[in-house]
Amino acid sequence: MRKEDNFVVYDLSSKAKQPGEELFRLRQMPEVFHEEGFRSVHLHTHSFYTIIWFQKGEGKHFVDFDEYEVRENSIFFISPDQLHTFDSNHEQHGYVLEFSQEFLQDEHSSESLFLKYDVFNAYDTLPYRLIGAEGAQTLQRIVDELNREEHRHESFAHHDYLSMLVRLFLITVQRSHIHNEEYRQLSITSPLHRHFVRFRQQLEMNYQQIHSVSEYARMIGISTKTLTSCCLECSGQTPLQLINARLTLEAKRLLRFTHLSSKEVGYHLGFEDPSYFVKVFKNKTGLLPLEFREKGTLS
Repeated sequence: MRKEDNFVVYDLSSKAKQPGEELFRLRQMPEVFHEEGFRSVHLHTHSFYTIIWFQKGEGKHFVDFDEYEVRENSIFFISPDQLHTFDSNHEQHGYVLEFSQEFLQDEHSSESLFLKYDVFNAYDTLPYRLIGAEGAQTLQRIVDELNREEHRHESFAHHDYLSMLVRLFLITVQRSHIHNEEYRQLSITSPLHRHFVRFRQQLEMNYQQIHSVSEYARMIGISTKTLTSCCLECSGQTPLQLINARLTLEAKRLLRFTHLSSKEVGYHLGFEDPSYFVKVFKNKTGLLPLEFREKGTLS
């Protein structure tokens, strides 16, 4: 755990048994809230991936600068560096799965890419899925096996097995979540949708350095026209809108939880012209950067 200005960054380094070991932790709610204390009600971020499966209970979950209702069988996916916290209602029941970034390598297949950039790291859509009863039963069996395997440290291919179970959990979510009009379902068989997920990947890796739609299209190997079609179909937004939204999200994090000036935030995000950064930020939020900072709320 380390403190960074007004929020806390948690990692799993204390659980490492040896250098380079992939890390995993499975815990249950509401016990996890009672264990964490400060972390349960104060905004914090992680250096690892987190899955929060609310099986029962009500309340609110704050992710970055949005508020979401906790519902039965809602599963939240928190990526490294995302800010989140909970309200004071800590009687929900369910599971919290935490694992290091090595569990989600994205270079192996299209399926791996979708798990990393459609379930996680998908800032243009909802950070959760709702699961039906049949899907919940399947996920419970996977969680039970994860719980057993977590303690088999000396077993053959222990880390590989844990990683496969995590991937199976995510694949099951992709297959069995309840569709709703707020969430745009992507299909791995659609070339446009695959291009869009690759755009999400490249954007997440390069948003601080690259702000150009044509450059992202070149990196993916498609035309700007095709990239625009992909983004409009998959998110209802243009590529430039998505680029600016990702930059604005990071700017909001830095403005609210560091002491960097507005100009320093702009430079950090690759804006050579501070006035252009202010223009982009105000266009997305309706506020000047310093007005947002002074507002002092999560929204």
